[in-house]
Amino acid sequence: MHGFVRGEGAREFLEAFTSVVVPPGGKLPGRDLIPPVLLLAEGEGEGEGERAAARVGRAVRGLRWCLYPEGAKRVPYAMLGADEIREAAGERPLSLGVGRELAADVPRHTGRLRLPDFWLARDIVEWALDPEAPEPDATGLRDHAYAERLKRGLVLRALWALGGQSADGGASAPGWLAHLQRFLAQPLFQLLPRWWWGRRCTRRLLRSRKRGWYAKWRGISHGRTAEEFFGDVARLIRSERCRGREAGVGRFEELLLRALLTDLRRTARPGRISPWRRRRLTRFAVLLELPGEGGGAAAGERFLQRYGAAARDTRCAAVVVVAVAPAEGAAAGERRSLAGVADRLRAASGLPAEPPEPLRAVLPEPPSASPDEVELTPVAPRTFRLAPAAELALTGTLVAALLSVPGVWFFERVTTEEDRTCLGGASREVVTGRAEPSDATPRQEYEEAAQMIDEENARVNQEAGEHGGTVRTVMHIGADVAKNQKGQRYNGAVPELRGIALAQRSLNEEAENNPGKVWLRVATRHAGDDFANAERVARQIVADARKKNSGIIGVVGFSHSLRQTQTAVRILGDARIPMVGTTATADAMQVSDHYRRVAPINSREAGVEAAFAHRGRIVDDGSGNCAPAEAAVVVKDPRDLYSQEIGRLFAERFGGRPTTLAYTPGGRDKSRAQLPSDDRVVVQDSIGELADAVCERITEAPRTVVYWASRAAEFSAFLDDFGDDTACEGRKLTVLAGNDLTTAALSGEYADRPWLRLYHTVHVLPAGHPRASDVAQVFNAEYAHEFGSHDLWRNDGRAALGYDAMQLMAAAVNTAYRSTETVGRSHVQLSLDNGVRKQGASGYLHFGRGDRGVSRDKPLVILRHTADGSRPVLYCGAFARNPAGRIERWGPHGEFDCPRDG
Repeated sequence: MHGFVRGEGAREFLEAFTSVVVPPGGKLPGRDLIPPVLLLAEGEGEGEGERAAARVGRAVRGLRWCLYPEGAKRVPYAMLGADEIREAAGERPLSLGVGRELAADVPRHTGRLRLPDFWLARDIVEWALDPEAPEPDATGLRDHAYAERLKRGLVLRALWALGGQSADGGASAPGWLAHLQRFLAQPLFQLLPRWWWGRRCTRRLLRSRKRGWYAKWRGISHGRTAEEFFGDVARLIRSERCRGREAGVGRFEELLLRALLTDLRRTARPGRISPWRRRRLTRFAVLLELPGEGGGAAAGERFLQRYGAAARDTRCAAVVVVAVAPAEGAAAGERRSLAGVADRLRAASGLPAEPPEPLRAVLPEPPSASPDEVELTPVAPRTFRLAPAAELALTGTLVAALLSVPGVWFFERVTTEEDRTCLGGASREVVTGRAEPSDATPRQEYEEAAQMIDEENARVNQEAGEHGGTVRTVMHIGADVAKNQKGQRYNGAVPELRGIALAQRSLNEEAENNPGKVWLRVATRHAGDDFANAERVARQIVADARKKNSGIIGVVGFSHSLRQTQTAVRILGDARIPMVGTTATADAMQVSDHYRRVAPINSREAGVEAAFAHRGRIVDDGSGNCAPAEAAVVVKDPRDLYSQEIGRLFAERFGGRPTTLAYTPGGRDKSRAQLPSDDRVVVQDSIGELADAVCERITEAPRTVVYWASRAAEFSAFLDDFGDDTACEGRKLTVLAGNDLTTAALSGEYADRPWLRLYHTVHVLPAGHPRASDVAQVFNAEYAHEFGSHDLWRNDGRAALGYDAMQLMAAAVNTAYRSTETVGRSHVQLSLDNGVRKQGASGYLHFGRGDRGVSRDKPLVILRHTADGSRPVLYCGAFARNPAGRIERWGPHGEFDCPRDG
């Protein structure tokens, strides 16, 4: 239930808020500037600060839901949380986050949000705040800004490449060709575009409407060239660096706000030609959750003051800013009731003579007999019958038809020759290659990995004493391994233990060379088949940890999201034992603040997969080509924690009420009693019935994707029945599945079914991929050296996640060790709570305060399964810390935004 704080004036404020964001009549007033709003939340009695913080979060989430109900973004908005504001306070302008969030994702059918002035200002501010950046001058600053512009512009990059000059300034061609490029190609394709870019910048910033916004802000009365503009910016940076970082951040906040508001004002102007601009009928909303402690609250209030001045100077009436903060510690000022603020919002008209002050209001105390929230109504912008592209195509068709018959023929030729090939069919991406299952059984390979750990433990016992090192023990909870040969294709216990063994060896080599690091033992505890004994093992670890001088500082493992592993996490968390999970991805596993994990959670994975199914060309459209999916069938096991959750999340993210087929292996009919009363959920009692039901759905709607949320062991049986025993024999089937199918797919389990088009997720890029980080490349090389380059599990990600789980635990241990020589579990947990940032083999590990125990923007890869191996068709997330390692777009031409966390 989404709601807002209940009390006098709450409903009036919500109505006023939605009416200024979406003005009645569908027309945006161009000059009615809306003053910023600051809502103050008070707590009650004991734990007043926590209660106030809870009310702040509830109010912000309620306002956000009005703009983003049911996963559908209706209004362009930016939201900065308390942690982000606290981290930025005094270090970075808040406008950097606001502009980034506004441009990251916009409502459908409104077109890309172009912010040329803001991106230029951002590049300048990033230079200014970089302590390693050299002292700026006009030439260096201009070169830096244009280099950053090249990264964002495909056309400019192509022209620069045609110019022939390499990035370091040398010639890219030999002999006389280099001289030809220098005199002909470089002036035409490099110098001319660079000069034109500088001219356009100065026209907007200095000469537009007699005086651009930058000239007005800086009081420049002369100078209209790019050299003079960048020279003035360089002087500004030098002066602000002399004043100190906090003062400089405030000055750069003013610069960024004016640039951003100028862009937003230009974007919000009504347009009659572009169908995208005609659909921009709402203001931009900015929501700020100000923290109650630290410098975040003061930074937020200073931002509101600067916003009022910038909005007045730029005449931007296209933004609504609402901040919510605890009342304790807030700056003094006139405070109104919510109803009074609502009246001021409705009465806003024209541009005030002076910069508007923030409208402050105290959130009312809830009546004691009523819940502390009031039901919300989402905003409802005007809708159009046609999408912009369809409207533009229809207009073009009519115009072409009126002009001439050849014009119509030409238009049809242009519109029909679009790329309709299936994603991954002819990609140049690195292929994983067919893995080679070992002649050894899974049990033998598991015991070999366990032997590596035993040998390393013995080395620790001997050499740590000789070096006088500190030794601690990490417990590993793993499942039992399959006893049969085919079990290799479904078992994750072997690669997880291998990754832990490689990490332990690497970490102890670091401890051997650095006395400031801790030596680590690893003790493995088997939890039985499907973690049947996980609860008993967790209680035994708790008992062992309480023994004097046990040396146990944490637990790694939990490769499956099951009811029993969930309970085990809760038991260990109650005993305050730090934990790092490997491949258990269910959101529901987060039952303890002592639990972290290195794999992306189900809510992130389902969001990425739903966007992929909606936009990617993956389903046969009947002509031999592919198109995005129009419908979905979700197959899940309601008794399985992972399967039930990710199946539900995908159905919610995909929308349109997909059909859900519930099947529990072994004929456990009790699953019927656990299903919700939904006529779209159909229980199947056998694999054969499940195959028939899927066949029936895809026959009714051919452009249907099957989302397999169940386990891999049942998938092969389903394919056997679907291909031979249903009416869909010979029909193409598109399946999208999670990483539970990855090992079987990489081993070639499904390669002999030409009618199957399978897309499956994995948490690492294939070995040898150019986007892989240096740490990932070193790990892949070490794994190949130890276990072979064609090993079954080299590319399925489980080994890398086991490696990263140990790396994260060790980072926390070593951080604690630097602050106290008697490092214990409480010290390790404090290090984890304070945040850890580390480059891992599976991606960049970034754990901060309030991150729900998961790494931010964790990488996720979707592979297309082919007879030659699997190749990436989507990869999103932070693969490395540097900007080049953060993938934010996907698609054959990078045309789609990667879904973000949350």
